[in-house]
Amino acid sequence: MVEDILKLIKNNYKMRELLSSCPLFILERMEKCNFPAGKFELFQGKKYDFTYIIVSGQIKIFLISTNGKSVVLDIYGSGMLIGEQEAIINKAYSASVLNITDVTLLKINNNDFRKWISCDNLFANKLLHNLSLQIYNLTQRTERYSLYSAMEQIISFLIKSYENNETITREKLTYEVDTSYRNINRILKKLIDLKAIEINNGKIYILNKKLIERILEKNN
Repeated sequence: MVEDILKLIKNNYKMRELLSSCPLFILERMEKCNFPAGKFELFQGKKYDFTYIIVSGQIKIFLISTNGKSVVLDIYGSGMLIGEQEAIINKAYSASVLNITDVTLLKINNNDFRKWISCDNLFANKLLHNLSLQIYNLTQRTERYSLYSAMEQIISFLIKSYENNETITREKLTYEVDTSYRNINRILKKLIDLKAIEINNGKIYILNKKLIERILEKNN
């Protein structure tokens, strides 16, 4: 119902920024959806008739091969869109999608989404910004995956998260590092043995930042 959408706009800053200039006839046809973790899933190579806006929660964008090996391209949060590129060019999804937390989404028919872009220049500019940000993040991630070892990727992520005062977990590492879960555990054990980090209740804590920086320098 449009009342639910208007309430979201009123109470959520990112939604207010994104939807402030959206025509009423588009708002009226949007649908609010809620999914528990792991229940919102879309697959690369398949076409879908809807575009989604993330209101809250986190969604993993990833590629998966026929042998089951996967690589994470990005983690999307509030204000990001799912399927907008495919809606614009009318193609199958280029990557798979899975929510890693509970999520609230706005669901928009692709035809309505294309009409929205064509009649709302302000939104079109915001969409261009979002797409540019996605390309930028993907380029940085491709650089890490292609040019750096698993050890370098892990330590770089640990340092960045530490400096940003962010909680670090094994799960987060799996989204940021192009290696197996087994190899992540092997590297973490090595860092624990060196007393560079500790793990407590699933969270990773840096004990000696200078030490892991030295390890990173040796690996470069």
